[in-house]
This record gives sequence, C-alpha cells and structure tokens, in this order.
Amino acid sequence: MNRRKTTRAAARLYLIAGVAVIGLLCNANAWAADPSSADPATTTTTTKKHHHHMVTTTTTTVAANTSEQQRLDALSGQVSNLQKQTDDTTSEVKKIEAAMTVAVPAQAGAKPATIGEHVGLVEKDVSDIKKDLSDNLGISVHGLVDAGYEHNFNQPNSNVNVYRAWDEDGFQLTQGNLHIERDGTVGFVTDLNFGQVANSISTATHYSNTSHVGPQWFDPTQYYLTYTAPIGSGISLQAGRFVTMMGAETINTYNNLNFNESRGLLFTLGEPLTHTGIRAGYTFNDYVSATAGLNNGWDDPAAANNGGPNYEGALTLNNKDKSLSFVVNSMWGPNLIGKSDSNLGTIDGIATWKPSFIPNLTLQTEYLYASESGPVINGHSASWQGMAQYLVYDFTPSLESATRGEFFQDKDGARTTGTGQTVWEITQTLSYKIPEVTGLIARLEYRHDNSDENVFTNNNFVDPATGQQHLWRGQDTLDANIIYAF
Repeated sequence: MNRRKTTRAAARLYLIAGVAVIGLLCNANAWAADPSSADPATTTTTTKKHHHHMVTTTTTTVAANTSEQQRLDALSGQVSNLQKQTDDTTSEVKKIEAAMTVAVPAQAGAKPATIGEHVGLVEKDVSDIKKDLSDNLGISVHGLVDAGYEHNFNQPNSNVNVYRAWDEDGFQLTQGNLHIERDGTVGFVTDLNFGQVANSISTATHYSNTSHVGPQWFDPTQYYLTYTAPIGSGISLQAGRFVTMMGAETINTYNNLNFNESRGLLFTLGEPLTHTGIRAGYTFNDYVSATAGLNNGWDDPAAANNGGPNYEGALTLNNKDKSLSFVVNSMWGPNLIGKSDSNLGTIDGIATWKPSFIPNLTLQTEYLYASESGPVINGHSASWQGMAQYLVYDFTPSLESATRGEFFQDKDGARTTGTGQTVWEITQTLSYKIPEVTGLIARLEYRHDNSDENVFTNNNFVDPATGQQHLWRGQDTLDANIIYAF
C-alpha cells in the first residue's frame, strides 16, 4: 500500500516537471525577443481567415548579432589601413625612382642631391673632358670596367678555372681598360689594361721581356702608330703592338664587347693574343677588303727575333648591308727560339649571318686549324683544331641572349698542358643594358666545360706523398658581372 502511494506521488512529480519543461520551450521565442538578450530578434504575427478556419502564422527574423558586426567593422578598418599602406609604398617607390633618374642638378652650380644627379654630373664631367681633348688635340679617351663574382661548382683548391683565359673563382676585377686614340692622317692607338686581363696577357705575351716577377696587374696591350696613305681609297698602315686579327672573340674595348662574358676554348687555347710588327689594310669596295702584315710571331715569345718574321693576312667578303660576311685569317712563320726551320701555320675562318626573316638574330661560326713543325712536344710536331658556334638573339634593345657551343681537339697536348685530349664547352649568357645609365650592362652566365680526360681540378684531398689530386672530367661555373663602358 505504501509502495503504491509512493509510485503515484512520483508519477505526479514527473508530470509536473514535464509540463514545466514544455512551458519553458514554448516561451523560448519570447526570451529571444527580449532587448536585453545577446541576440535580438523581431517577431511578426499574421492572422488569415479562410471561411470557417482562422490560421495564425508567426515569422521570426533574427538580426546579426553584435559580435559579427564588430568583426565586419574591424575587417573594414584593416582594408582601409592596407589601402593607405599601399598608397604610401607607391609614393616611396616614386621618390626612389626620381632619386635614381640620371640628370644633372636643375640649377647650374648646385650640389647633387640624389644618386641620379651624382651619376649625371660625373657623366657630364667626363663628356666635357672628352670634348676638350677631341676639340683641342684630336684625342678621344674611352674606358671600360668589368667586375663581378664567379662560382666554380668544383670549388678548386687553387681558385683557378681550368682552360679559361682570365676568369677565376671568386670576386675579381676582370678588366679595367683605358683606350686613347687620335684619328687623322697620322694618329695612334693605346690600350692600357688592368686587373685579371692584364695579369693573364702579361704572363702569356713576353714581347720584349723574357721573364716576369710576380703578377703583372698592368699591361700595355696595344700601342701603335697609324697612318693613312693617300692611295686609292686610302691604305691604312699600323706599326707597333696590336691584338691579333684571328678569332671571333677579342680583348674587350669600350666599343667591342664579346657576346659572352668568358672567353671560349679557341680564344684561350688555339690562338695568339698580340703581335708586334706592321700591317697594311685596304678596302677595295663595299664587298671586299684585305689586310697583310709582318710580325715577330705568336705573342712574341722571349725575343724580338724568332729567326725570321711571321706573315699574316686577312680577307673579308660581305654583301651590301653586311648581313652576311665571311672572314678568313691566316698566319705562318717560325715560333721556336733557335729553330728557324720550325714553322707554325694557322688558318681561321669566321662566317656571320643575320637573316632578314628573323630580325635581331645573329648566327656566327668559326673554324680554326693550326700545325707546328719541329720538336714542339715530346720531340715531334703538333696540330690542333676547333670549332665554335654562336647563336645570339636580342629580345629587346636592352636584353640579349648569347649561346656558345664549341669543341677543341688537341691530340698532341701542345696547347693543353701536355695532355692529348678533346675539350668541349657550352655557355649561356644573358646581357641587360640598364636603361638608367648609358653604357652600363649587367651579365649573368652559366658555363659547362668537359673533356675526355680527367683534367679539371677540384677540392679533393691532395696526397702529400705523391702530390697528386684526383681530377674530374668537367667543371661548371656561374658568374654575374657588371660592365661599364664610356
């Protein structure tokens, strides 16, 4: 009996609790509409009558809560700040561009206030000096500076790039050049070189000196007199020391830059650099010209007289607009001291084509063959040959791409330190003429060299017992240079 009463009482309590819960749920919308609640709401009641029935519809629209609105306001503020920062950055960039614009100060005699005005003032001073020399003495002065950084991925212990003319691993002043000349019936040309170029040239070209003491960071590469004989269209005569006529590549001057930054294998291994002697050149017409001369031989080794002069000659053929040209150079004569019966002969042909149907494209091919009789190496004669191909394209007046591929065969090892081998290389160079400064060029170059023998040095351990190092068959280099010519 007590158990039943207890059960009934519990049932009544459950019923009362259930009614209370239902009541709470029914009043939830009313609480939501309370202005003091976190999420305010709007309730609309619509009553419709349909004959015998009356239908009541309640629509509740929940407004955006306060926290969402605050986030939207904060985001809008951030966008405004970002726009302001963008405007400020644009303004600063314009100020920097204005500061870099090359121009002399607006007022005469005013001190330069920006980098561009400093550069503009220097350019004006140099131009005034050149004009004074030209007007008063007929002398023109030009210069060139080539500096940069090169990384050899072999990381050679000596920092030396094998079979390169004058570039090496690390930072370097590749070339400083001062070019002075006087035009006229009688004139002269002088090229004074500094830096790594001078060091390499002075090492390879002895001319009147038989030995050197330490690095020679200055070299008078060219110094010769000129005279134009009034015969026909004029015979151009030269006497003194001048660079060789052979090869597609040459030693840079202000108005004659090679397509690539590094020198090729044919330039480095197969050809001479300078000669001392006399030359005569004559232009027959718009299509044919020729040059002939006598000199002391290849790089004038050790003495002024090699037992006889060397003979040189060049023939140039081209069409009217010079879009197609062919040059053949040759040289022959004794080059071993005390061996007048030992002669070195070479022939070098260069073909250049600028096809009209592909504007801004230049194709150039060079082939070289040389042979030297007598006990050149290991008691016998020697010969070498090579070919180079250049593909040059100007994407814009400021941006140029130059690709060079070549091989050099030295089966006797006469030109490659005694190791008979065939070497090849491929080079890609990008040159950009910086528009803000006339004559300023930035270059980036990647090059791979390879041989069929292990000849390339690296950072391998050198055996102290034998003094030998394990050599590799290739080397890769990457370099960036800045050139300024005026």
